[in-house]
Amino acid sequence: MHALAVLLLSLPAVAGNLSFRLSLTGSQLTVINQGDSTAFYPAAYRLLPDGNWEQLKEANGAPAELSDGASLLFIWPDTRPLEQMSELERMQPVMVRFFDQAGVGFGQISFFHAAPAANRALTAAYVNGKLQIKPPDGGSSIRASWVLWPQEEGIKPIQLPIRYEHHQPPALRIDWQHQGSIPFQLDTGAGQPAAILIHETGQGYSMQLVPGGGLQGKEQRAAWLDATPKLYAASLIALVFGVTAMVMQFLRRPRAATKTGSAKT
Repeated sequence: MHALAVLLLSLPAVAGNLSFRLSLTGSQLTVINQGDSTAFYPAAYRLLPDGNWEQLKEANGAPAELSDGASLLFIWPDTRPLEQMSELERMQPVMVRFFDQAGVGFGQISFFHAAPAANRALTAAYVNGKLQIKPPDGGSSIRASWVLWPQEEGIKPIQLPIRYEHHQPPALRIDWQHQGSIPFQLDTGAGQPAAILIHETGQGYSMQLVPGGGLQGKEQRAAWLDATPKLYAASLIALVFGVTAMVMQFLRRPRAATKTGSAKT
């Protein structure tokens, strides 16, 4: 199994330019930081059939930092042939969680064997800070949907002493027959990350990507950084007005009379 399989569907983390490339060979999972920043306290998880995320053990200890270009090895505990797995397990969902340099937590979800894209997507988006998914219409073949997301609490946790501990709720399965006509709502954290829906249909599984509703990493920037272009433009305007005023003042000054005369003898 090679990393190329992951590229079929990967939900990238949004923290500067941090992202990860994964490969799975036998019982070894390799995670490579292909961004341009350091990931702090990285951890890897695999999705279990009941929706819980199982944290994988590091093969060579748990480093506090994973710099750009560096790799990390994890032990993959399930080496059964794909044919012996459930359809959800066969996709081999993996989540890499980490903290950025500010102490904000992020996650990236990837699949080694992604399901095809859904032909008929559900209406799903962030509404008032929560992920809202409307039930399928009567003609849809979608019977249930799994919701996978990397929990992102945004910058609020860093207002307190930071504890570098990952907290990822389990994936949720929505049985649309029991859900009825009420839209499903989910709190994925203040960061409002992108999510993945895995639909169960009579023809098999399909996937749908739900875009994030947050600030996509800009929330870590101080307000004055975002205001810098405006301040720069205002400074230029002020400079132009200042120079213009000086020139006008100079032109309006009365010129001194020129005195000419001859020397007296």
